[in-house]
Amino acid sequence: MLKEQPRQQQEQILTEFEKEILRLFRRLSVCILMLGRRDCGKTDASFLIAEILARHNIVKHFATNVRVYESDFPVDRITNLQDLRFWCQNRVGRKLFILDEAGKSLRRRTPMSSLNVELLDQLQILRKYKLSLILLAPHEKYIDTAALGTDVLDAVIIKNPYGFEDVIAGRKIALYEDLFGDRLIEFHDFPPTNVKFDTWDVAPFTKKPSPTEVPKFKDTELEILWEWCHGKTIRELGIHKMQLNRIVRKFVKEVMERDVSRFTNKE
Repeated sequence: MLKEQPRQQQEQILTEFEKEILRLFRRLSVCILMLGRRDCGKTDASFLIAEILARHNIVKHFATNVRVYESDFPVDRITNLQDLRFWCQNRVGRKLFILDEAGKSLRRRTPMSSLNVELLDQLQILRKYKLSLILLAPHEKYIDTAALGTDVLDAVIIKNPYGFEDVIAGRKIALYEDLFGDRLIEFHDFPPTNVKFDTWDVAPFTKKPSPTEVPKFKDTELEILWEWCHGKTIRELGIHKMQLNRIVRKFVKEVMERDVSRFTNKE
């Protein structure tokens, strides 16, 4: 648990980057486009923003399509639109979703694809659930132009905007633009995130869960049943066989009683 410090003391130790992020997130729902070449630190900077928001209790719930190994605050993994919608609707308070490889989900070359259209529609709706977004892509040319307007975006951050000169010099630079506040700021040498994540993860994001992906069940027993049906053993599930037997009997009973007409002959 982080100890609360007097407000004046907190303000004294804030970096300029933290101050700007906290100022930006005075808005209830924020959408940031994070751009930069491969290995420039886009994902790292995104999780740094999440850390800042968690540390100051600005945002309560966090999720991403990136595989996270270790974090000081809970981060859910969501890899499809259906689960993102469920997550937003069933979490109270402000939320942040980090969408890595957004250029693959919001392709400019296929603007009328079903995922493009539905994702853009749903992201606008889900923002009413106090959802903020960080979209990651190498360049804005990969993103559907419908996602680049000020009706969607609040700010753009470009990591290492001057290319390999930054890398050679060992500098951590980001160019920040607030699309509403008309602010263009260059930040230098901000710290790395403490969140440990898989830098080589393909970060998938689809419309619906894959058949082998565990949906976001409200009931943990249903999650156990799902994984057992898809091949996990009792040992892998970490439960006793009698517990599994009870879960299966309960589920079968509920289904039979609810849908009894489907299983009986009609005269």
